[in-house]
Amino acid sequence: MSSLLAFDKWLFYLVNQRGANPIFDAVMPIITEKNYFIAPLIVLWLLLFWKAGRKGRIVAGVTIIVIAASDQLCAHVLKPLFARTRPPFVLQSVRLLVDTTHSFSFPSVHASNGFAVASFVSSFYPKTRIALYVIAAMVAYSRVYVGVHFPSDVFGGAAIGLAIGLSSAVIVRRYLHPEKSNPSLP
Repeated sequence: MSSLLAFDKWLFYLVNQRGANPIFDAVMPIITEKNYFIAPLIVLWLLLFWKAGRKGRIVAGVTIIVIAASDQLCAHVLKPLFARTRPPFVLQSVRLLVDTTHSFSFPSVHASNGFAVASFVSSFYPKTRIALYVIAAMVAYSRVYVGVHFPSDVFGGAAIGLAIGLSSAVIVRRYLHPEKSNPSLP
């Protein structure tokens, strides 16, 4: 276990300090700020709801549930359970580019929510897959770059988000196409 923690710390410093550059110093705080990615999420939601027919309305509605499930599970169940302290409070020389709270670190809610949306929506709209996963990955990376999460926090959050998004997609597919979920029916 100490080897994994040492690797996590090494990877954190690699991203947070050795990977530092003026462009990322300007861009990553913007990417990590939830107020900036709420607007594109609302636009995506509105497009699904008004332009994509019945399937789009169902995907839009369930996307809200997927985000809520991811957010609540990570923030209110897993973070208190693991109670991991954020990097600026346990490591030296952290480049902290945004304000942080004393809330717990593992798992990253930003990463979980991003990957939950990416995996869920792209399951129904494959042409969005690359864009949604790139956005989710950029948000997750930004959390380490700005100094508020360890890499394992974002990997854990991403895994949880993927699990929630993909399992929700399976459930919705069964609802949309019940005839495909039971092959024994005529």
